[in-house]
Amino acid sequence: MKIKILFSILLISIFIYSCRDDDDNPANFDHTAQSLLDDATIKEYLETHFYIPPDSMEAFGVIDTILNGETSLFDQVTKQVVNIDDVDYSLYYLKNMPEGVNVSSSRVDSVLVKYQGLLMDYSKNSKFDERILYTWFLLTSTVSGWSYGFPNFKSGTSISVPDMPLEYENTGKGMLFIPSGLAYRNIGTNGISPNKPIMFHIELAQVEEADHDNDTVSTNYENLNGDDDYLNDDTDGDNVANFVDVDDDGDRILTKFENADPNEDGNPNDAIDTDGDNIPNYLDDDDDGDGILSINENADPNNDGNPVDALDTDGDDIPDYLAPN
Repeated sequence: MKIKILFSILLISIFIYSCRDDDDNPANFDHTAQSLLDDATIKEYLETHFYIPPDSMEAFGVIDTILNGETSLFDQVTKQVVNIDDVDYSLYYLKNMPEGVNVSSSRVDSVLVKYQGLLMDYSKNSKFDERILYTWFLLTSTVSGWSYGFPNFKSGTSISVPDMPLEYENTGKGMLFIPSGLAYRNIGTNGISPNKPIMFHIELAQVEEADHDNDTVSTNYENLNGDDDYLNDDTDGDNVANFVDVDDDGDRILTKFENADPNEDGNPNDAIDTDGDNIPNYLDDDDDGDGILSINENADPNNDGNPVDALDTDGDDIPDYLAPN
């Protein structure tokens, strides 16, 4: 089996370099071929190594080479295919039991974690990074393998005591095996060469919904078309994606002032829809459905995004941009 996999790696390696016009030009790099090579590399590693869970005094488990018929990692992991720019990347994850008891993150949330990052060097597990104290990370600021991998785990329960280090129980623990295309790609970083798959021991303690633009709508609810790509949701067409746009509909009224989140839970399912057209005000550039854009109804005379002084022509305490008549 090992010889067969190594031979396939060799064939893919030959293919990857034959398909590149200029090895030093990232624009000509064949990411599809590299994804196949990475998958073969990760599979070979998983087939030949096994996992030893941590004991009560250890932060992370241990990986060792199979010598006596131990159950391989390959027989324990779950494969997740991630498609980015028409390239399929194979991410593998291992869940310890219990896998966490509370909530999972979205790809864009903040997570409180411990972790250990390792290279797959086959002779020894070379550690390139580690956090043994709980640390917050915004998943949009990490490698893609984290943003796709962490949602498979659940957080734990805080048993922290004031003025003492954070402490959690029943946390989500396991491992991520990440192809280079979801890590540092063909660029690399300090301690990690280009085109190298990497792996992490992880522990997920807590999840916080992120709100990148502080508009009261949690970022994970701003993927309106449900395709898991937050960059292509741009309601007002201003080339600023909704999740980082403080005025999603371009009516010059900031989203946070359009009752997008009346329940104050980050979820806009009950957002105000004045004209009943099934488009909530924060995504509707004509909030009262009178055919006149809110931007043209003096909704924001102070030009500060707050409609507190919006024009009310008939004095009925309903500003013109919300009154159809």
